[in-house]
Amino acid sequence: MKTLCRTILAVAMAAANFAFGANAHMQDARKSPEWFTRGVMYQIQPRAFTPEGTLKAAAKKLPYLKDLGVTIAYLVPVMKMDTDMDKGFWSPRQIKSGFNNPKNQYRISDYFHVDEEYGTDADLKDFCAAAHGIGMKVVFDLVYLHCGPTAPILKEHPEFTWWNPDGTVKKGPWRFPKLNFAEPKLREYLIGNMRYLIKEYGADGFRCDVGDGIPLDFWCDAHDMMDSVSGGRAVLLCEGFTVCNQYKGFDADYGWFPGLNAARVRNSWVERESSCPVGSRFVNHYENHDIATDLRPRREAQWGHEAVDQVLVWMFTLDGVPMLFTGNEMADSDERHSMFGKTPMDWTQLDREPGKSRHALVKRLAALRREHSAFTDVNGEEGLTWLDTTANDSVTAFVRRDGRETMLVVQNWTGKDVRCDVSFAVPKRKTASYLAMDEEDRDVKGQVSPTAIYSKNAEFVGGTSFRVGAWGSWISKVE
Repeated sequence: MKTLCRTILAVAMAAANFAFGANAHMQDARKSPEWFTRGVMYQIQPRAFTPEGTLKAAAKKLPYLKDLGVTIAYLVPVMKMDTDMDKGFWSPRQIKSGFNNPKNQYRISDYFHVDEEYGTDADLKDFCAAAHGIGMKVVFDLVYLHCGPTAPILKEHPEFTWWNPDGTVKKGPWRFPKLNFAEPKLREYLIGNMRYLIKEYGADGFRCDVGDGIPLDFWCDAHDMMDSVSGGRAVLLCEGFTVCNQYKGFDADYGWFPGLNAARVRNSWVERESSCPVGSRFVNHYENHDIATDLRPRREAQWGHEAVDQVLVWMFTLDGVPMLFTGNEMADSDERHSMFGKTPMDWTQLDREPGKSRHALVKRLAALRREHSAFTDVNGEEGLTWLDTTANDSVTAFVRRDGRETMLVVQNWTGKDVRCDVSFAVPKRKTASYLAMDEEDRDVKGQVSPTAIYSKNAEFVGGTSFRVGAWGSWISKVE
């Protein structure tokens, strides 16, 4: 299987490079289940999500997430953490956090059992059962690039890592022992772990920490196992991005927000999409456990609430799957939610501004994805077309199309009022075909509905003209 996977990837890339240079559009991305492609993810950081910081407490909040519009609960790692106090094996952030806590969520000692800080194995099973009981899915976080320095597998299987000539373990990135994927038995062990997490706990998929740091053929084999065990209903998400990822190994790559700049928002998507298989998917987000932790300010503090509202509109209307981080839905302004100690968020933020308005916004945007298939059913250039405006340096505009409806999204990425026209004429492109290169007409047909499905500080003037105020946005049908 490894040889076949490598052959498939090599042939696909050779064909893509022959026809388009770096363009990989000669191949389609692997198919993924609708529960994922139409979903809304929420990353739960247990140390911040509830005052208790336990799986039992988090399970009680699942109905709240369901009501918000979340369909996928993504847990940061909750398996046993290494307790070694040797700070030579601590990450720089872990040291700088000031908690003096050896328990790093991404420094695992035991891949099969829950850390007592969060509860018991039974608590994790109950969490998954509770989520499934209300129609939600659960994604676990896999940390396979490295492990903790006192992980029992290093003594039981010294070949699972790398060693210095003096007999000390080699440190990889973040000062942790790096696992040796050249060792077949390690691969078998980890794929067995994934099988166990699906069958025993009820995991519906996995987010793969530093997924690009691990050989892609391992993930191909892992997904084959997942398909066999789950009947093709489990997903694999890469924290990373390479052109080949979604041919066979992954269901989605990470889609980091590029920054508060109209040209960057558009160009980053175009560059990413042009190098990917047709129909590639991305997990769109602006904050996660790495960003909300100890070395940088939170996005709410950096950008302000109005700008973050705008990013959320982008996140929910762009192709891909939106991912919220703990507290995003209440404009959480806590200084940090550390990976290295308890920093619970303040739930009373839901009772006052800007938390109340933010919660309503997220709930509305999640409803838009449920109500309008154009936002979920087609990815890439087939489902999203960027439109020029007379203010391209400030305003982005695109349409989402799925053959049933056309949705227009206009966004002002500045703090100034802008009046602009949107062009429905789209330059023709050469489309990839195994038989020919055909011109394709992508012009937007129809008229803008004067009634917005969602608008904030924006007004349709008539024709294709808009007044879009500071951080304003407009969403409507084109009929």
